[in-house]
Amino acid sequence: MKNLGAAFQRLSEREQRLLAFSIWTVLGLCFFQLGKQALLISQDWSLANQEIKAHQSVIGLKPMIDKALELQKIEQKNKSYDKKNLSNRASSHADKVFPARDYRELDTDERDRYSQHRVRITFQRASYDQVNQFASLIRKESPYMFLSEVKIEPNYPPQSRPYDPTTFDAVFEVSSVEFISQ
Repeated sequence: MKNLGAAFQRLSEREQRLLAFSIWTVLGLCFFQLGKQALLISQDWSLANQEIKAHQSVIGLKPMIDKALELQKIEQKNKSYDKKNLSNRASSHADKVFPARDYRELDTDERDRYSQHRVRITFQRASYDQVNQFASLIRKESPYMFLSEVKIEPNYPPQSRPYDPTTFDAVFEVSSVEFISQ
């Protein structure tokens, strides 16, 4: 420490002021960076606390959600469709509307409390009425069967025959939820 003091005393007054100014500037920048980091950490903690409160509120809703699911299970007992019933019902409705349809069973999504069964039915060059009628038949089966995805693409007539009707390529993903008995 004595060596630093002696070295400082050997400097001219101008050099001493410049050195002191430089040291204070470096210290100021360090404290500024520390303050900035402290503010960022404080904001991160605040955000984490908000997320924890949001998750706790969702966890607090769990008993009500469980009760609602149990009521839904009781309501849909012997009414919800398993994969076989879904396939038969969806295929039957499609045959009524558009017998030339393409049909494919999709994988079942299995969760802790339920399974979602899905089938894909495709209409090629169907009329608007056929597409709408099939969707209506599925909607009538709600909540036991529902449309989980629908894609419709129009096929416009060529310019050489502008009065031909517009047809539609439609892909319907029909689903049902089967609650797992516990």
